[in-house]
Amino acid sequence: MHRFKKTVLIAAGLTLQYPLMAQATENGFLAYPLGVDTIVNGVVPTPGQTWIQSYSTFYAASSFKDSNGNDLIPGFDANVTVNTTRVFHTWDFQLDQFTVSSAVVLPVIGTDIDTAFSDSDNFALGDVTITPIFLGWSNTQKNFFANAAIDFFVPTKSEVSNDVFSIAPHVSMTFFPTSKLEFSTTIGTEFHLKNQDTDYKSGAVFFADWAINYRAFETLPQLAIGLQGYVAKQFTDDKIGGATVGDGFRQQVAAIGPQIVYSVGNKGGGFALKWQHEFAAENRTEGNKFWFQFQIPIGN
Repeated sequence: MHRFKKTVLIAAGLTLQYPLMAQATENGFLAYPLGVDTIVNGVVPTPGQTWIQSYSTFYAASSFKDSNGNDLIPGFDANVTVNTTRVFHTWDFQLDQFTVSSAVVLPVIGTDIDTAFSDSDNFALGDVTITPIFLGWSNTQKNFFANAAIDFFVPTKSEVSNDVFSIAPHVSMTFFPTSKLEFSTTIGTEFHLKNQDTDYKSGAVFFADWAINYRAFETLPQLAIGLQGYVAKQFTDDKIGGATVGDGFRQQVAAIGPQIVYSVGNKGGGFALKWQHEFAAENRTEGNKFWFQFQIPIGN
């Protein structure tokens, strides 16, 4: 990752006096994994229950866009593979009408990033995500579910680490207007502390995952077909040494794609396949993301 930062710098034609001028919010990759929450986002485990969640992701991008959406880096090609385990537990007590849950996420990341100037391959443990408290709620009809939480992203300082401490407060909601139709979203904002090694501070970013899932087949109610995606928009400038980087180097991106979800049992188990195609990217990579994810419930 550190070698890649230098590659981006050289490709943008900048001087070594400003080692992260071309970085754009940690090379355009947020700490929050865009597109992860596209299935019953608002639902949490029942009290006393634990979900073991596994996410395998492959991301491929052949361009790094500038502020006008044009290719910035000649010969840019990135392939990123992530295998993530998340342990998500709801405690066996409530705060008034709210359930209380906690989660921890451990990602293992492999990167293969090439440009016309150099190449970089890395494999290591990524930044750890700790979410001490989710407050979950549902209405009496049990067709609307919501939860609110703050994710804390702790840098591992590995070769694939973002190298900065980040926090992301977010709210997730799921609505079932019918037993077959689901609308879900996760909306949040990510903030970053300054990278003390480089004096670089990435700007704050709004993000949203969304999904529409439909159980179309009476004979196969476990199967849902969906349309899903995400958006991200940086709304404060990147800064180095307290000075704004260029025009602010604010990133943005949107993505859309299909997904297939298959439920197993009646306690929250299942698996999903999905694809997300990115577009309208600025100051970050633009590519395609593929997911295979499954969930194993323990208890209740």
